[in-house]
Amino acid sequence: MPSNVRYGSLPFNEQISFFRNKLNVPTESWTDLWRHGHNSGFSVAGAMKDDLLNDFRRAVDGAIADGKSLTWFKKEFNTIVDKHGWAHTGKASWRSKVIFDTNMRQSYNAGRYEQLQQFEYWRYAHGDSRYPRELHLKWHDTILPKSDPWWQTHFASNGWGCKCRIYGIGQLELERRGLSITSRPNDGMRDWEDKATGEVHQIPKGIDPGFDYIPKRSTNQVKQQQLATQKSPVYQAPERLVPTAFSTVNGVNVDGLNQVLSAISKTSSAPQVAKLGEFLKRHDIRSVFVKQAEMGLYNKGAKDIEQAVLGYLKPSEFSTRYLYAIRGYKKTRGFTSKRFEHVVVKVASSTKLTKVDINEVRQLVALAHEFYKRGKPEFSMSHIVRTYGESRDHSGALVTWLHELGHQVHYKAGGGAAPQIQGLTRYGGTNSAEWHAEHFAAWVLNRNALAEFNADIANYFDKLIEQAIANGVSNG
Repeated sequence: MPSNVRYGSLPFNEQISFFRNKLNVPTESWTDLWRHGHNSGFSVAGAMKDDLLNDFRRAVDGAIADGKSLTWFKKEFNTIVDKHGWAHTGKASWRSKVIFDTNMRQSYNAGRYEQLQQFEYWRYAHGDSRYPRELHLKWHDTILPKSDPWWQTHFASNGWGCKCRIYGIGQLELERRGLSITSRPNDGMRDWEDKATGEVHQIPKGIDPGFDYIPKRSTNQVKQQQLATQKSPVYQAPERLVPTAFSTVNGVNVDGLNQVLSAISKTSSAPQVAKLGEFLKRHDIRSVFVKQAEMGLYNKGAKDIEQAVLGYLKPSEFSTRYLYAIRGYKKTRGFTSKRFEHVVVKVASSTKLTKVDINEVRQLVALAHEFYKRGKPEFSMSHIVRTYGESRDHSGALVTWLHELGHQVHYKAGGGAAPQIQGLTRYGGTNSAEWHAEHFAAWVLNRNALAEFNADIANYFDKLIEQAIANGVSNG
């Protein structure tokens, strides 16, 4: 179901990629892995055991991919500490927050760096930190070419808790907004001594030690190999067709989605699932799963999750609540919008993706065809599996998710009118948008069965998904 609510977000497949490309490096102090070493090394100061590092890495990966909150990570931190009997420095609440914030923000900024390459100029924007740094405020609205050497040491974030960001500006936007290149700030350097080694480093004023580097995919292999000896196998996050998902239901998460798609990939639908994955990554379409009480625009449940969703979707000036809540929520299974870069699906607290019946959802297309041949087409693909299937709402959640993604494929391919072809379901006959959504779900689940109903529709979606992928661009 489409919605007209506006949305602004930043796509960050690069954020996940940056984090996963790191090598586990045990360190006694945070200075053991210096500057660019953090680009390809994952460390938690004082964590020397590989199994301990792996558990921390698994938790951080889950936080990035699932859009988990700091509260969730603090619980994971305590569980890991208890499991390994780790005697860390500092209070648990402070230490877990530092680990969470630093990894989330630096992986975010690494993804940002990759995306900003398309712009000629970059603008420094001061973040709303609780205790603003004087020089960070001074650097606000500094505009320099991306090739300027100043960015090599001043690309955000620039210290513990720093919330500054970098934005891209093209030549046309620069002229349209009447902006101009500013002078390069020159605030000098300062000496900083590493108490553990006695080494003295030159640090740009205004930047915390160790943050004067761009968090990108450069390497510091020599130092890492010196530190990374006698290692146990590093935790490898699973390769995901769906990079991220936000959910308030335990049985519905990003790994559950990927397990279902992996199972479908073992059937004749493998090419369609692969194209779906390519589309999701190209446009970084995100997925939000919420309970009915959380989908009501004015419900307390919607208010309670607002900050968590805000952290996942990273909207700008638009009201967060409208990104996942709607007035007619009781009759809505899901919704999205042309201005969204995500889909919203309503799930019950009892919904479990592990209970999705792959054979059942694949037979769904043929069953819809059978109803059609009898002259009594059913209302929707989702309605059929929820009414006649044994896996009901479990599989229904998957079908609704694919339906909403069908809207996004249609939008990204240009949003053209549907062909003058009768659809499989009554809902698909209501308008062009729903025609696309219903048949896209069928195309992913069982293209062969869809082709038996109408080969032209199957061929149409073969081309539509290619067009949607080809239209993919990175947002600035």
